Amino acid sequence: MNISSVIKTLKAETNFERTQSGRSINEKAILSIQAAIDDTKNYNVEAIKCLNCKIIMSSILATKGCMNCGAIDLTTNIEQGEIL
Repeated sequence: MNISSVIKTLKAETNFERTQSGRSINEKAILSIQAAIDDTKNYNVEAIKCLNCKIIMSSILATKGCMNCGAIDLTTNIEQGEIL
């Protein structure tokens, strides 16, 4: 799934400062998500989900693990039911 498919989810994460599992999102991750929303040229980039905190973000901004919790367990396998 690419970034253009998860824009509503990314906006919800920044607005509520929570992942879909209810875990809070830190400022660094909020800025990263906002950068992905603002960067319309990279909307075709794969979205990635942290298997620990369930945050969804851009795969090009999560090169060293989750920006929110630091976990390295990330996946690009995002199901339709996990996004808005």
